[in-house]
Amino acid sequence: MWDRLRDWIRERRDKLNLFDETLVARQDNPIYLLGPLLYYFWMITVVSGVVLMIWYEPTTTGAFTSIDRIQHEVPLGWLIRGLHKYAADGLIVTIILRIYRMYFLGEYKKPGELSWMLGILGLILAMISGITGYLLIWNQRAFWAAKTVLTVPVYFDQIPVLGPMGFGSMIAYIFLGGPAVGQATITRFYALHFGISLVLLILIEVFFQRTRRKRINMSLVPMVLFMVMLVVISQVLPAESGRRADPTRTPLPILSDWYFLALYQYVKYTPPLWAGLGPGLLITYGMLVPFLDRSRGRRPLERPFFFVVGVMALVYFLVFTTLILFNIAVIEREPFIMMNLTLVVLILGVLWEVRYRRRQRARAAQMPAAPAPAASPPPRAAAHG
Repeated sequence: MWDRLRDWIRERRDKLNLFDETLVARQDNPIYLLGPLLYYFWMITVVSGVVLMIWYEPTTTGAFTSIDRIQHEVPLGWLIRGLHKYAADGLIVTIILRIYRMYFLGEYKKPGELSWMLGILGLILAMISGITGYLLIWNQRAFWAAKTVLTVPVYFDQIPVLGPMGFGSMIAYIFLGGPAVGQATITRFYALHFGISLVLLILIEVFFQRTRRKRINMSLVPMVLFMVMLVVISQVLPAESGRRADPTRTPLPILSDWYFLALYQYVKYTPPLWAGLGPGLLITYGMLVPFLDRSRGRRPLERPFFFVVGVMALVYFLVFTTLILFNIAVIEREPFIMMNLTLVVLILGVLWEVRYRRRQRARAAQMPAAPAPAASPPPRAAAHG
């Protein structure tokens, strides 16, 4: 078993693309700039984050004050913080777009399975890093957003197998460091926020050193353009500080960074059991897609069921985000509609897949068989005189 796994990894290692670094020939297509752009945004986030550490104070009493000081008193502090925030947002956007590109173009198929799985893992780590960094502002929105996110692991206790072990509560307690969000929480989040980037940076640099690949397959022009864009956004829309965290006052609605809003709405819609199962099933599906999709085609319409699931996930993300952002959801009515709509769409996707497969088999059966090669004439016997 281990030998097969080792061979499987070795076979795909040479084709591994962390940042589309081997797809140089496709760089004229903008969708293949997502990989280099991902690395570029990540480097900006890391460098600006290290600079922010000079003035940041990771305590419940000093965090908000230090952020406010960086924003208004430190020379170019507003720019450093803006670059950190908007480059991190760009990082998440780029990861999501790249994952969707790989999904709809079938890039997760052999030999791209490992690249796909690492992309999913990268999105998860980026979101964890995002929510841990969000709390460090220690304002009202960040405090209550972190508190809400940390209730999600508790829902794992509703799962029959994991419930008796208290698995979800244990995860929540590890992150919280106590019964509620406090100093222990901010210490853990600060360590995680820094530690995730540090570990990933070391691993990725080791990878590039061993493979001798170029880190950014992107010309100077888009790099300058995106840097100018980040600077302009940082000046036009400065990173806000908000109001200092107050555990006694609950803001309504409770909002986090944009990439967690859909999850918030999903948790509001579903009972505790599915609030815990849903995210886990989605991650499991994402990791197993290369092994679930046994079709040969790579075009979206050659994989009908997977195409439907991808479109549905994107639509739900946008719809759920909009519903919670504008606080227009009707909790008593919409969960039932969403559940039945999901089942109908999935069933239609399965039927479409079955019909497509049948048509492909029928078309293959109607194709004339290739003519057998003509037999060569037997060699003549040599004439004897």
